[in-house]
Amino acid sequence: MYGKCTRYRVKGIPGVKDRPFDTLQDAKTWLAQAQTDASRGEFVDPRDGAVSLKEYIETHWWPTRSGDPSTIEHIEQRVRRHILPHLGSQPLNGIGTEVLHNWKKRLEKAPGPTSIPLVWATLSNVLQAAVEDRRLGRNPCRSSSVGPPAAAPGRVEA
Repeated sequence: MYGKCTRYRVKGIPGVKDRPFDTLQDAKTWLAQAQTDASRGEFVDPRDGAVSLKEYIETHWWPTRSGDPSTIEHIEQRVRRHILPHLGSQPLNGIGTEVLHNWKKRLEKAPGPTSIPLVWATLSNVLQAAVEDRRLGRNPCRSSSVGPPAAAPGRVEA
């Protein structure tokens, strides 16, 4: 760490050029946390999560999809119709529980009741891939305060 005017910069974390802070205490706290996470292999640079969801899907997630063409087509429709119009401009690290609550309300009004869990699962898969790519620290779709939408009741037969 070194001071420059009233700002402090932290250097020496693998994968991070340097990071400015206004106070020495903030710099020391961040450095200690980053070193602990780096030693565990869990360090996620917050700047990597600043990419928009749309950009992440188009450049990182979508090119890795493979499988049955009809399944891929259905996934592409869910992403295009229900995820990107509402969340595409959000940065990955900006998608939190509040954003998901609002999106879930809109989602429950839009598609048929059987597709809601599939759309939620698709977004969860995208965000889990971002976690595994070390762009997010955790998947907000798996938060205890935001659960997946309830499945539609099955058809009752006598």
